[in-house]
Amino acid sequence: MMELLRIPAFGRAFAALFACGTAFPILGIYILSLDLIPVRFGVMHLSLLGATIGLIVGIDPIFLAMLFSIGAGFAVSALSSRKTGGDSGGAMALLMTASLGIVFILFYKANVHAIEAFNLFWGNVLALDRTEVRLVIIVSVLILAGTVRYLRPISAVLFDRETAFAFGLPSRLVLTAILVMVCVGIGLGIRITGALMVDAVTLLPALAAQSLKKNFRPTLMLASVFGVCINLTGFALAILLDLPTSPAIIVVGTVVVLGCKLLSRLRQQ
Repeated sequence: MMELLRIPAFGRAFAALFACGTAFPILGIYILSLDLIPVRFGVMHLSLLGATIGLIVGIDPIFLAMLFSIGAGFAVSALSSRKTGGDSGGAMALLMTASLGIVFILFYKANVHAIEAFNLFWGNVLALDRTEVRLVIIVSVLILAGTVRYLRPISAVLFDRETAFAFGLPSRLVLTAILVMVCVGIGLGIRITGALMVDAVTLLPALAAQSLKKNFRPTLMLASVFGVCINLTGFALAILLDLPTSPAIIVVGTVVVLGCKLLSRLRQQ
C-alpha cells in the first residue's frame, strides 16, 4: 500500500480523499439539518450539466460544474422560504429532470466517449491532477475554517432561522453561505466520486454521526472523523480488491452508518 502511495496518481487521490473526508461530511450535516435533499438532487444534476458542457467545449469540466453549482446555490437561496431551505423541492425536481435530459442529448449529439461520460457519472479520483487536488484542499480548508469561525450563527440558523434573526444574527446571509458551500462541495464532488455518488463523501458520514445523537459540535467532529475513515478505508479496499473507488467508499460508508445506528439502539435499551 505504501509503495502505491508513492505513485503520483495514488498520492493525489489519497490527499483529495483525506481533504474532502474532513470537510464534506460537514456539508452533509447542513443538508440533513436544512432538509436539502431535493435541492441536493437538483444541484447535483445541474453540476453534471455544467461538467458535460465543459467536456464538450474543451473547458475544464470541474470549473463549469462548480460555476453551475454556485449559481444554483444563489438561486436556491433566493427561492427558499424563511422557514425551510427545502421548500423549492418541486422546482428542483423539474431542474433535475431537465438537466439530465439535456446531458444525454449533449452526449448523443457530441459523440462523447463512453469512458468520459462514465467518469462524470461515477468519478475517477485517480485521474485528478495537481490543480484539482489543490482545489479540493482549498475548498475543504475554507469549509472547515468557515464552520469554526461562524459556528454560533450557523448552529442558530440550523436550529431556527426566525429565532436567529430575532437575536440579531444575519440568518439570511448565513443561509446563503451554507447553500453556496453545499453547492460548491457537490460540484467538486463530481470529479472525485461522480455525480451519482456524491453522497458517499457528504451524507453517509453525516448520517453516521447523527445516528449517535450527540450535540452539534461533537456531531460535526464525528462526521469529519467518519468521513476520513470511510474514504480511506474504501480507497484501500478498492486497491486491494481491484474495485472502483466510489462504490467501495459507498459500501464502507453504508456499513459504518448501519453500525452506528445499531450502536445507538443498543445504548437506548
